Amino acid sequence: MADRYDFIVVGGGVAGLMTAARLSEQDTAVALMEGNLLGSGATTRNHGIVHGGALYARWHPEVTASCMKAQAAYGAAFPKCISDIEKCWYIGAPETMRQHGTLWDKHGIDHGEVDPWQVRELLTVPDSIALQTIAARELLVDTHSLITDLAARCVANGVDLIVGTRVSRVVVADQVVRGVETATGLVQAANVVVCNGIGTREVLERSRSMIAEELKSRLEVMMAFPGALPCSIIGLEFGWPALAPSAAGGVVLASRYGARQRFVRGPARWPVPATETTELTRELTEWLRPGLVDCTSGVAWVCSKTEHARGSGDQWGTEPNYAVINHDDREGIAGLWTVLPGKMTLALHASRAVVAAVTGTEQPLALPAEHSGRPSDVFDLVDAAPWTAHQEASPR
Repeated sequence: MADRYDFIVVGGGVAGLMTAARLSEQDTAVALMEGNLLGSGATTRNHGIVHGGALYARWHPEVTASCMKAQAAYGAAFPKCISDIEKCWYIGAPETMRQHGTLWDKHGIDHGEVDPWQVRELLTVPDSIALQTIAARELLVDTHSLITDLAARCVANGVDLIVGTRVSRVVVADQVVRGVETATGLVQAANVVVCNGIGTREVLERSRSMIAEELKSRLEVMMAFPGALPCSIIGLEFGWPALAPSAAGGVVLASRYGARQRFVRGPARWPVPATETTELTRELTEWLRPGLVDCTSGVAWVCSKTEHARGSGDQWGTEPNYAVINHDDREGIAGLWTVLPGKMTLALHASRAVVAAVTGTEQPLALPAEHSGRPSDVFDLVDAAPWTAHQEASPR
């Protein structure tokens, strides 16, 4: 660890690592600090889908174009992290699908109806439910590989990756950033970029920033089941299942579309509601053809999402756009920035925007696909996905 840095990035998720990687290309001294292992927050705990805009065309059309650009950029920047499975089935009542199809046409999102016999090969939907299925392109990313790739890039570019070091607050004197405070004392820096996901609010509160009150975090129940699917399946009726085969293989990840949101103030050991996991497991048992997924061996956890509340929330109170906050503009603190990607899909946009604001240099949306980083140098710094971590605990 150096005595002083040009930039300290707080948070080792996808947005923090992308930001550190971009800053390191500007011939600056950069450190990234993460209280746990890299990717220990939301990044490795979601479906791993890089959305192309189809999911958001109805309720959040403002992010559709950004999602389409992000999907292309992810494919170009991280080809080794992308699954061969690119097909996603969107399912819903005929009227719901008609509305979405019209919006997809408007936004230029490629899609096509799926033949009912193909649907019946995977789903055993009751005859009482009128169902239409439309396929669109969505990328599946191996999030563990993505974090490993980004960390390797950072190390190759000279970034100090400091894991297991919790930043308690940003130190400010005379309205100018001086660095960050850790358990071992002050680490000096001219600029601090906070990309700490659900922990962002706590860091800003301890730093006495008024921006803390503008952040909101919510929890989503996720499950994983042994099995395989040839495509993702997302229900567009509120409460229907959303399924994605893990890009790493052997596991199907599941949640609910439009599930009830539980809003929280910061990180904690949040419990998983047993009623929600029981009901989701029951529905998958009824909806999926036998042999696709082992519904008797599911594991569950909660995944967090943190957003900047700007008064444009939907009926669930969510605002899934990215935000870059310059604290100098908002509260006169020079050298402090907060980055919220909104979702993994938009992390390339968020990291490019903050680096452009800080350095005045506009970078391409996609990071270079080729780099000199070696995954073996950082593998021990990256957290395991929750559906693999439980396998390490075996009964005696």
